[in-house]
Amino acid sequence: MPGIQERTETTLDDQLLKIASQLGKKYHNRIDLSEITDAVNREVASYRDARVTQYIPVLVEHAIHEQLRRRINQ
Repeated sequence: MPGIQERTETTLDDQLLKIASQLGKKYHNRIDLSEITDAVNREVASYRDARVTQYIPVLVEHAIHEQLRRRINQ
């Protein structure tokens, strides 16, 4: 329809890759990117039966950031 702007949807996988990449940049000196990616994959697996999926990226990012922060501060 004219006048309606198409919205480009980012897939969950794309969002999770972006999160892993951002956290990898933040912790690049201290934690290997493959470990961060594995942690993101494990965390998202805990939401596989979620009815509402809109907030999964935010929840995953927060959880992994906290895990990495605790790990660094040990």
